[in-house]
Order: sequence, then structure tokens, then C-alpha cells
Amino acid sequence: MAKAFEVVYLQPEQIRFTRHGDTLGLTVTVDDVSVQYPRVILRPCFPVSDTKAYLSVRDANAERQPEIGIVQDWTVLRPDDREAIAAELGLYYFVPKITQIHKIKEELGFLYWTVSTDKGPQEFVMRNSIISNTRHVGPGHWLIIDVNEARHEIPDVSVLDARSQKLLEEYLSV
Repeated sequence: MAKAFEVVYLQPEQIRFTRHGDTLGLTVTVDDVSVQYPRVILRPCFPVSDTKAYLSVRDANAERQPEIGIVQDWTVLRPDDREAIAAELGLYYFVPKITQIHKIKEELGFLYWTVSTDKGPQEFVMRNSIISNTRHVGPGHWLIIDVNEARHEIPDVSVLDARSQKLLEEYLSV
């Protein structure tokens, strides 16, 4: 058993990733003993710009999502494992750009958004906590994070229509 401060590197020959719908699972086999994690999430470590190296694999079924281990380079895994990881990263890095905000409704500590994006119309919910759920990326550039940790981008607030800008000012104080 690894100590809390030890980094565990998952060896390619010991791991198998599988997808069941939109859920990524992992089986780790060491010395003929297999441990199954029916639901895991992947988070890039650093450098974030290198999407092939250092993926943190976390147990999504546990409340605090503890780290199971690190995959050093997922491109060296078996084809089925690579395919499962690529699909998961595609979901994680799918970031629609908001082009218009139709409505933001506040209710019981949540903000309900109705927007148009470069990927089509969308509705999403975020907690009404600006500090936890928005990121100011640069001048006029914002990242909005919903309750499912999906991200939506506003590349430039100034190119949004006046109504969209007013809604942003009212709810996010941008």
C-alpha cells in the first residue's frame, strides 16, 4: 500500500482501461491480483500543454476522488486502452465557446444558463460561486465551469451582444 505522499506510477502491462457508455473504468493487475475501479477520471498533471504525459487517474466513486496512480505516457498503452483514454480526454477537453447568452436564472444557489455556442444551443447549471466556478483567463476571456465540471469558454466578452454582456455583469460581475 502506497503512503499518502508517494507517487504511484501505473505500469502499462498492469492496467486496462474500458469504456461503458460515457464512463471510463480501470482494472489494475499486480502479481495476479486485480483491483477494479468501475469509474475513474483523468486529470492532466503538468505540463498541461503535453496531453500525452502524466495523467492522474482518480477513483470517481470515492467522495474525495483519491489518486490511484499516474500514467506517464498513455500513447504507449495497448490500442484499446489508448482509444478509451482518448475518448475520455475528448470529453474533458470539449470546451464550447459561448457566442450568446439568452438567459441566466438564479435559484437556490445555482445559476441556470441558456446559451448559444459554437457547438449549438446548450443549457447548463453552475453553482452560484463566482470564485470556484469561473476563471479569468485574460482580458475579457472567461472560463465557466458547471456542476458536472464541464467547461464553457467566453473568448472575448466584448464581442458578445449588449444583452449577453449585461447578463454577465449582473451575475458574474465581469
